[in-house]
Amino acid sequence: MKIWDAHMHCYFSGDSNASPVEMITQAKVLHLPGITFTDHLDIDYYRNPGEFDLDIPSYISEINELSQSFETEDFKIRCGIELGLQEHLVEEHKKLLETYHFQEVIGSIHQVQKEDPYYPEYLMHRDVKTAYQDYFDAILSNIEVFHDFDTLGHLDYVKRYIIKSAGLEADYAYKDYKEVIDEILKKLIRYDIALEINTGAFRHGLLDPNPGAEIIRRYLQLGGQMLTIGADAHMPDHIAYGFDAIPPLLKNAGFTSYTVFENRKPIEVELK
Repeated sequence: MKIWDAHMHCYFSGDSNASPVEMITQAKVLHLPGITFTDHLDIDYYRNPGEFDLDIPSYISEINELSQSFETEDFKIRCGIELGLQEHLVEEHKKLLETYHFQEVIGSIHQVQKEDPYYPEYLMHRDVKTAYQDYFDAILSNIEVFHDFDTLGHLDYVKRYIIKSAGLEADYAYKDYKEVIDEILKKLIRYDIALEINTGAFRHGLLDPNPGAEIIRRYLQLGGQMLTIGADAHMPDHIAYGFDAIPPLLKNAGFTSYTVFENRKPIEVELK
């Protein structure tokens, strides 16, 4: 089964040099039904100010022009955005989404107390347990104050980099963070926000996507229905990375469909 890749970046993101044409071309080679560009906007990024700013008018214009040139009946291209959530940015994000139209809005946590887990210093003054707890707490507190987004990106993104820094023994167990993770999942359900299954974890040597099967099953148990799927690609070779593992994983968890957003409205797609 070919799956829509709903999370990818090109040269409008501060961490990608990929041409959107090359991304589109690779997606078509893979016979995907569609892709959603979700380039980064991380306002007030602590480490390198301005690194994740986004020229939104140019971005929207270019992706929409490419959509007109490359879309076919069997292949669609959509323009979304990945917002780096921080509590003090709520009003700025609201105004942004009132001003610009996106097909999908991903809300992600890339900073915790002015630190990005991507970098080793995140663990310099935290033990592993606190590193996970701080990250999950940041997700919950951000959803509580701002929930005008469509899907929560890579719920346990922090896991990729803790394991990279501290080894496989630094993996976490859902049961140890059950209370906060369940509250996150309940908030997603309450506010009609999808849970993203992010296969970028596979590129980092992990055996599960972000998040893994146990949390996906728990989301369903709590009443969650909407899952988006994205490889978090930053170059053409990353597109749909690890997607072959996703249909059986989701079916084993009890899901029969996944979600794609169009004009910020969810569309259910059957898992075959």
